[in-house]
Amino acid sequence: MRLLSFLFFSALSAFPQSGSDNESDKEFIELYLKIQALEKEIALLRNEVEVLEAQVDFYQDRSDKRLDDLDTKLLSLMSIDDLQNSPVVSTTNQTLDNYEQAIVLIQQGRLDEALGALNVFVQSSQDSTQTPLAYFWLGEIHLNKGNLSAATQNFNTLLGLYPSHWRIPLAKYKLGTIYLEEGNLERARVQFQSVIEDFPESSAAKASRESLSSLE
Repeated sequence: MRLLSFLFFSALSAFPQSGSDNESDKEFIELYLKIQALEKEIALLRNEVEVLEAQVDFYQDRSDKRLDDLDTKLLSLMSIDDLQNSPVVSTTNQTLDNYEQAIVLIQQGRLDEALGALNVFVQSSQDSTQTPLAYFWLGEIHLNKGNLSAATQNFNTLLGLYPSHWRIPLAKYKLGTIYLEEGNLERARVQFQSVIEDFPESSAAKASRESLSSLE
């Protein structure tokens, strides 16, 4: 703004003053003052937009955290059997996304349809807070159906992409059960021991200790 004023008055002083020029200069100055006022208004509006954007980001982060916390409370220790025994969510809401639809389908025992909904979700989601959970449920459904290779792939995808997610302990334990089912006892033992060492206070560690005891 100061530079604009300097250039303006420098240009103005470069021309000789006359009666007719004085009138033009007056109009020019009035125009310049109007431009200054508009620039101030634009700056104020820009500041307001930035404040609003910051508020939107803040409340979006809080909303995402609340949803994730709610999901944590609802699904923290659930297996497919647990989920199927929980109250069925109403499907009348047409705005349900593929992840929510998949959870409803699991509750209803429609696992093949749930797989389809989850696959669509992970292919289309962009770093959603539910994406790690979708990979977990893909692994869990495949494990339930006896598709050990697909289950391993999805659990490993969860571990690779979201190593700090709260579902990691249970996913690692599930991998141990897969190795056990495949007859790879040593690999299962190593996997269970890893869960115990990395997450000693978790329910997955407790289950891993029990599994290790059964191998002795």
